[in-house]
Amino acid sequence: MRGLTGPSARLYLRTVREHYPDLDRISDDVLVAHGNALCVARGQALVDQAKKTKKELEVTGRQASQILGTAHGHCGRNVFR
Repeated sequence: MRGLTGPSARLYLRTVREHYPDLDRISDDVLVAHGNALCVARGQALVDQAKKTKKELEVTGRQASQILGTAHGHCGRNVFR
């Protein structure tokens, strides 16, 4: 299953917090919710979700890209392999 749940959500959040301290004003729950939405979106829905994330979180394009890239790097990853 793809998405940010359980261990993959925790790893995603830890990665964001360690590498992007400028996003510290955004709560853990909100980051995971947006990261998960970016994980499951495809095609035009991904573009739309990226724009929604940028607007709702009031982040720059670069910050939105960091959230998107980190989320996709952790989507559905089995951290126990």
